[in-house]
Amino acid sequence: MGMEKEVMDKYLKAGRICAEVRKKVESSIGVGMKLIDLANMVDNLISEKGGRPAFPVNISMNENAAHYTPPAGDTTEICEGDLVKVDIGVHIDGYIGDMAFTYCSEKNPLVDAVNNILADAIKVIKPGVTVSEIGSTIQGSAESNGVGLIVNLTGHTLDKYVFHGAPGIPNVKNDSKHAFQKGDVIALEPFTCKTNGFVKEAGGSAEIYRYVMDRPVRLMEARRILQAARDQYKECPFAKRWLYRDFSPVKVGMALRQLDAADAIESYPVLREVEGKPIAQAEHTIIVDDKPVVTTRIDDD
Repeated sequence: MGMEKEVMDKYLKAGRICAEVRKKVESSIGVGMKLIDLANMVDNLISEKGGRPAFPVNISMNENAAHYTPPAGDTTEICEGDLVKVDIGVHIDGYIGDMAFTYCSEKNPLVDAVNNILADAIKVIKPGVTVSEIGSTIQGSAESNGVGLIVNLTGHTLDKYVFHGAPGIPNVKNDSKHAFQKGDVIALEPFTCKTNGFVKEAGGSAEIYRYVMDRPVRLMEARRILQAARDQYKECPFAKRWLYRDFSPVKVGMALRQLDAADAIESYPVLREVEGKPIAQAEHTIIVDDKPVVTTRIDDD
């Protein structure tokens, strides 16, 4: 089954904004840059180009794999040799572009490998390709490139306001016979490390949240934040720091804890490699067709 032109155009626009933001980030990022400045740059560029964030930009360094977005006032800076994974999401009326790349001030084999692996995986995308075939391709490419993979992180499908849909697409061999059809939208997302690794939640307070449902809560500020999460961000994750534009920073933390405890919102703790192994990441969004349409890549990439 194909895709309506209006929907296709929105996916393509969201993906192109991702690609354009990436190019600007790649020309600006460097040693000594603060993560909060990088995050603000991404937020501003997405807005200037007519998109909205599908999720807060993830800027996860070294052994952190995902879900780190800087809190307001974060003083963390990029250092020599850091593996800085920049994961950018943009949506147009709910239709999402999702892409990621890894910056390192030094040549790093994990970065070269993850880019090769993603390119190999994209080549097999066509109507009828199975989740199992994609996973086998990614694992085989990793072995050829002499690196390991984070085995409990996956690629995923995309749909309107759904940024991590089912089925997931494991980055290793698996038994799934699910076959993708023409017009399906997927994000391929390998993570490399020296040997196969696993991630777990790192603990500590989260900086990324998502509206789940309306629930009765005591704090007036919590009720107001829940309404904003529902109306402004819909089903898309949002950053704690974004709330400071409209709400008192003193009250935001308490309100989010109350909403999280009531299951009105979902939190996204940082995911960290269990042994502290550094990680690289690459990701593109692809529309399944006879020739895969990589929405988050500009033709001259």
